Amino acid sequence: MGMLAFFPLWAVNACFWFGLACGPKKISGPRVRKLVDGAAVALSICSAMAILIGLNCEALISLPFLDQACRTAELQQLLSWTGS
Repeated sequence: MGMLAFFPLWAVNACFWFGLACGPKKISGPRVRKLVDGAAVALSICSAMAILIGLNCEALISLPFLDQACRTAELQQLLSWTGS
């Protein structure tokens, strides 16, 4: 379910990073343009993953379909405490 949240986050981050890369691409050659495009792709994917990792169960912003995963994790933790 987390992958469903990845694509919108990645799309927003891709727009942001490619927007920042637009300036340097205008004044650079073809090899540097490929490097800047690759860096923008890598940064957009990494920042989307960092946001998803940061959205844990105690976060102020929670994703609706991850609530079930949080409840399951809490139940498993409770059962492990009572079983030991």
